[in-house]
Amino acid sequence: MEDLAHTVGKLQAAEDIRHLKARYARVCDTGYKPEGMAPLFTKDAVWDGGRFGRYEGLDAICGFFDGVSADIVWALHYMIAPVIEVDDDLVTASGTWYLWQPCTVVAPDGPKAVWLTGGYADRYRKEDGAWKFSEVLLDVQTIAPLEEGWVRRPFWND
Repeated sequence: MEDLAHTVGKLQAAEDIRHLKARYARVCDTGYKPEGMAPLFTKDAVWDGGRFGRYEGLDAICGFFDGVSADIVWALHYMIAPVIEVDDDLVTASGTWYLWQPCTVVAPDGPKAVWLTGGYADRYRKEDGAWKFSEVLLDVQTIAPLEEGWVRRPFWND
């Protein structure tokens, strides 16, 4: 019976983490508001977006998201193909996701429709009864102009 309870605990944790990632996507897609991001991260979290920079600590992460909507004026984050591994302690976990994101970015010649693709490698920790991000690593594969595609121009701003 103890094994069953532990297994159910892991399954519930994985489902809670899926909901966490969905909330993150929703906050991104509604203007990247810091007040929406803050409850999703641990105080000592790291968000590393490669091309978008590395931010350590909740204040730095929220500061980044506070300004990102000036560069990405519209986005729709599709978080797909999650693989979530919950540790036996039921307090820490890791996960990977693919990102498919149509978005509008500000370019010197005006707004530009682009496809952003990549992958996330996340670490999670349960704090105060809720799962939060302790680390988010975003590996951006393309930011391709819609009209040119990722084969001809994988990164619109290079």
